[in-house]
Amino acid sequence: MAGAQRPARYARHHAPGPRTRYVGPPAHHHARRLADPRTAHRHRRARQGRGTDHGGGRIPMMQLPHRPDLLPRADGDLRGLPGGRFRPQAARGLAAALAAALTVAAPLAAASPASADPALPRISAAPPQNGGCVKPSRQHPADVPWPQQYIAPSRAWDTTRGAGATVAVVDTGVDAVHSPALAGRVTPADATAGTDCIGHGTFVAGLIAAAPRPGTGFAGVAPEARIIAVRATASDGTATANSVAAGIDAAVARRARVIDVPIALARSSPALAAAVRDAGRHGALVIAPAYGAGSTVSLSGDAPAPAAYPAALPDVLAVAALGPGGVPDQKSAPRTAPDLAAPGNAVMSVGPGGTGSFTGDGAELATAFVAGAAALAVAAHPDLTPSQLADRLAATAYHIPADRALVGAGTVDPAAAVTAPISGATAHAASRAPADLRMPPPEAHSGRTTALALTTAAGAAVLITGFIAFTLPRARRRGWRPGGSTP
Repeated sequence: MAGAQRPARYARHHAPGPRTRYVGPPAHHHARRLADPRTAHRHRRARQGRGTDHGGGRIPMMQLPHRPDLLPRADGDLRGLPGGRFRPQAARGLAAALAAALTVAAPLAAASPASADPALPRISAAPPQNGGCVKPSRQHPADVPWPQQYIAPSRAWDTTRGAGATVAVVDTGVDAVHSPALAGRVTPADATAGTDCIGHGTFVAGLIAAAPRPGTGFAGVAPEARIIAVRATASDGTATANSVAAGIDAAVARRARVIDVPIALARSSPALAAAVRDAGRHGALVIAPAYGAGSTVSLSGDAPAPAAYPAALPDVLAVAALGPGGVPDQKSAPRTAPDLAAPGNAVMSVGPGGTGSFTGDGAELATAFVAGAAALAVAAHPDLTPSQLADRLAATAYHIPADRALVGAGTVDPAAAVTAPISGATAHAASRAPADLRMPPPEAHSGRTTALALTTAAGAAVLITGFIAFTLPRARRRGWRPGGSTP
């Protein structure tokens, strides 16, 4: 510091040391000097990196250490923000960015495809524990359920709503009297099939063919298809291979084109195998779950997985379940290799005894979405054979990034099954049109994922804005030199 003299009064407060440089007057001098307009400009010059003169010669800024608590603050700095200037514009920018993040994320999260309302009563393949029948539901959700958003069957409704297609539900029966969403389109196979104490068959029939109703967002995949109600279970909801075989025979006798069997059995029988073969000869496609409720079979390959029937029989379309947003079901491992996947967990439908909604889970319920898509395809292409129909459903499924052992060919796409051009006698020999490269429908993307991505981007914007607001004033004061550097 040649030519510069340190005033003695400053040295008393800040003795020089090996790493100590001139730091200016003690704090109690600042107020006095800043109040004097003749000296205030010197401190402003010092803060701007142009040095100052305390009467004993010009002192370069390089001699001043980074001690915000000792440097003069003539420019409105807050003591609580060391080394940084309080800038109202920056604060307003931070607040605006944070508000934008919350504004964008909140409606997206609210509009995202959510799982079924947990307040809804549940439907299962077993009767209520009290031994009675399922009580009517009084819940009427207005939101569109996530499966309808995900597979978007309404995209096919401009072409067909399933009129002319007949789907048999071989299950616990279907309430043909007290379910307005199915009114006039249910034909019981016998005197017992038109009632449903357990509710499982009515729930499945609703997923296939329930008509839209005012005040609720729910509708079946093929809302104009007809249902043949077939009871194949005992009063406790259990079924046998022979009872299912009898149910398939009853559906064939009533000329069903699609036969949904939402039942997974551990054993087959000659009668069941014969019933499936006979259905194919009479133009009916049988659809069944690849596994049943509570299956936990490992996919490690250490031991062969036991089969589920009738899904394991030839010419039966086996279906696996997806959860909200199209997530493969990891809790229940397939016991039979699936051909397709469809929504099956946290799904909503109608039940017996009224207009209320229920919720349920399982690959048994996923079969209903495939059966509904098959009904739409049959209505649009009535000349399809059962094998051609199965091939078409598999060929038009859209791929999801998951193990084929969990999802088969992919997720059923009702609209593509109706409208996609496929040349040749069967889909196996077909060369797909450009529709083969189509992306999944917009509804297939999870709103929560979008909300999370946008919220993350908005949060990053907040952090960047805060970083700039904090570092820019400091950089200006240093003359854009790195901290601790010397000229």
